[in-house]
Amino acid sequence: MHHLPRRPAAALGALALASVALLAACDAAAPAPTPPVEPGTAADPREVNIVARDYAYVPAVVDLVPGETVVLHVVNGGLDIHEAIVADLDDQLAWEAAEAAHADPPPGPTPTVDEPVGWDGVRAVTASGERIDITWTVPADAAAAPGGWFVGCHIPGHWDKGMVMPVRFIDRDGTPLAPPPAVPVGSGGG
Repeated sequence: MHHLPRRPAAALGALALASVALLAACDAAAPAPTPPVEPGTAADPREVNIVARDYAYVPAVVDLVPGETVVLHVVNGGLDIHEAIVADLDDQLAWEAAEAAHADPPPGPTPTVDEPVGWDGVRAVTASGERIDITWTVPADAAAAPGGWFVGCHIPGHWDKGMVMPVRFIDRDGTPLAPPPAVPVGSGGG
């Protein structure tokens, strides 16, 4: 019968300390919690970046505080012309229908499309490599919109390729008021 050698208590204690140190090092590498958000005001708007690519946006979700004023920095990092429409689902669908009428336009500038009735969102159309800055106040009741809010591109075909991302409304502590809405079916992203 073979007996395993007994380890002295000091060796076991050292092993326990090493395990604790290893766990502490792992905790140090964990991502930090989202910091509180200082909602923007008319005098001091919060900066929000939206990067359009061929055919997606970065980040994957935009966090906004209802009623705050923001400066949207919309950057087109793609090769095609893109737009960023920040609006509720009903307005997104209205833009999609309005711009569908301009599918296959002749070469030249993007056709002018009238804003939907009751529109309270914001729109930026950007050429490849262009940046547009827009100061905008998020509607105070935006978080209550049925269907949620999104950033979408309605250049014909882009929405169907999945160029849409949800808006998540948060409070000043960074706590979501609700989960971000699901990407609409038929947008290529859902």
